Amino acid sequence: MKRVILILTLFLMILNPVLAANSVKKELTVQSVDGFSIKATFEYPKVKGKKEFSTVVLLHSLGYSSEWWETLPNELIESGYAVLQIDLRGHGKSVYNSKLERMSWKSMTNTAYAKYPEDVAKVIEYVKSENSKKVFFKDWAIVGADIGGSTAILSADLISYKPKTIVILSPVVNTRGLYVPVKLANLTNIDIFCILGTDDFESKEAAEYLKKFAQAAFVTYTSESKSMGMIMLKNDVSLAKIITGWLKEYL
Repeated sequence: MKRVILILTLFLMILNPVLAANSVKKELTVQSVDGFSIKATFEYPKVKGKKEFSTVVLLHSLGYSSEWWETLPNELIESGYAVLQIDLRGHGKSVYNSKLERMSWKSMTNTAYAKYPEDVAKVIEYVKSENSKKVFFKDWAIVGADIGGSTAILSADLISYKPKTIVILSPVVNTRGLYVPVKLANLTNIDIFCILGTDDFESKEAAEYLKKFAQAAFVTYTSESKSMGMIMLKNDVSLAKIITGWLKEYL
């Protein structure tokens, strides 16, 4: 019996090397243009001989951090993707400015929030340049929740090597001074997938408005969850697979 189990285990490992392999995980600290310490986690499957990975960047909700993504990061890694989780300034571990003073999102001005797109672009460029022996940003995508979704669009506008698609949980038109429509109109050939909570009428209205500016497909999906932002992942466990399934069409 033990021999049969061993043979079956080896067969499954051969059949799906990504799931069988360990992952490589790195904790990153990247200094923003104004010296703010941006913290991030970068993880990808450890598969022998594989040098190219499609990457998914995760940008969390306002008031939360990368720790709230539930099962989505593991779902993506098990599907063979590299995952870059960034704590936006004032959130999670990204709370120290150039003077090592602690700064919370609650006390930040719109001037500080305006730096989000540059922060994200800086982290992505850091990962790209520090991993020159492997390719991570040839094919990539962004998943963002509320303010993270706004930052995703504004960051994509800054970066020359555009993401293949952007997924937004609970979109907003203008939050903390991050105004989305104009920059969304600049993103040609980038399909947008918006996920809305059942009772999130503000996000539904925002999605209908933003769709007018989209230059490619703009698809909406209503979750059974009555919550909003990344909390939907906690209340609707099917979302991680739905998001991963969408990304598989592009990466």
